[in-house]
Amino acid sequence: MPRFVGRVYLFKALDAFVLIYPLYTVMFVAHGLTPVQVSATLMAWSITAFILQIPSGVLADRYSRRWILAGAQVLRVIGFLVWIASPSFLSCLVGMMLWGAKSAFTNGVFEALVYDELHGEGRSDDYSRVIGRAQGVGFAAVLLASLSASVSVQFGYTAILWASVAVVIGAAGAAIALPRARKTLKVGRHYLVLLKQGFHTVAGAPLVLGFIAFAAMSNAFGGGLEGFWPIFGSQTGLPASQVALFVAAISAAQAGGSLTAHRLRKATTPVFFALFALIGLLIAAAAASLQPWSVALIVPAAGLFKVVDVNFDARLHHAIPTETRATIAAVKSFAGQVIMTGMLMVFGVLAQGVSYRIAFMACGGAIALIGLGALARNRLSPPASTQT
Repeated sequence: MPRFVGRVYLFKALDAFVLIYPLYTVMFVAHGLTPVQVSATLMAWSITAFILQIPSGVLADRYSRRWILAGAQVLRVIGFLVWIASPSFLSCLVGMMLWGAKSAFTNGVFEALVYDELHGEGRSDDYSRVIGRAQGVGFAAVLLASLSASVSVQFGYTAILWASVAVVIGAAGAAIALPRARKTLKVGRHYLVLLKQGFHTVAGAPLVLGFIAFAAMSNAFGGGLEGFWPIFGSQTGLPASQVALFVAAISAAQAGGSLTAHRLRKATTPVFFALFALIGLLIAAAAASLQPWSVALIVPAAGLFKVVDVNFDARLHHAIPTETRATIAAVKSFAGQVIMTGMLMVFGVLAQGVSYRIAFMACGGAIALIGLGALARNRLSPPASTQT
């Protein structure tokens, strides 16, 4: 495996080892935020991310990706400092907007950097394995952070936030140590030219468009629900310390899903549609029961989300050109953020107007229907389209 991969794993570990992550929505509730306000903070994160997603990808196709990644971490530090200074709805909103900006300037940029470095060394076929392991390292770091948070919560949320600030500063340093991505720096084309070429590639390739559409759905539901899993745990009656352990279990499942996802790289597309439907059924069943044992159904669902994400991400990158890679990856993330924003809006209204239980059940049902609908559509398509 190329030498730079160790630096990639270090960055992902520090990027994810954030003690406040498993508890931030629970912290919002403790600060007095209503279900609609909690959803509004997550929507602020999502809206900020999708507004900045495509510009971040285009900039990453022109400028240093490692410095963009480092700057993104600085934005998250500022957000945590805002939370420390003023625990209110407005501060929670601002902090999540800054976190959304961090996400926009990280996701597609990081993927493009890794793929192009591997491609430059003639190892592009290793991308799904490397990115899957990197995600696995990240989720293992979340697991450790969750275990640490389950103990540290007794010292209060402010102490956890300061510890998170220290780790994120370390992540910024690790980003600077990543490869320079020389090929990317040589592109040097105008922003709008790259943007136009990226959209032209997507519009002119149904296969690429299909990958983006389904990956966006998976990212939207998986990412949107991730912020609500701690609340799901608390709704089942788990105390804050056990909620952190629940999030740790989710992270372990996500790590396992990411690390083993490459084993399905030769699977046909319908396999992933079926897995997506299964995810929805697990979530719906967990919400319908809503007992402490119900969290055991959420854990495998979270892992399966990552199996789908890693494989569709790899297929997308194999199908797009290097010079607009970050731009097209950003288009995928943009689509996911748009869908996520709508999902969070509906979720918040259902949780506020009816209950969190109904909101979780609705999401599970929607995911199952999307997976089953994709399976049905695939069966009606020509046989060649079922292979990727």
